[in-house]
Amino acid sequence: MTTTYSSIVTKKLALHYILESIDYRKRSLYLQEIILLSKINHSILQTLSAFLDTPLKSTPLKKFNHN
Repeated sequence: MTTTYSSIVTKKLALHYILESIDYRKRSLYLQEIILLSKINHSILQTLSAFLDTPLKSTPLKKFNHN
């Protein structure tokens, strides 16, 4: 049994999938460009590896108690 809104829902899901696909391709192109630049200039590669090696939160959850 299908609802009367099934075509609208299908269009919304298809549009959502297309937008995600476009966003993924853009991110892939940006990453490929960064990789290409890092092959040309090694400082970009070092900066990128330092950025990826650092944790997201560098501050600890609990601070050290000096007492």
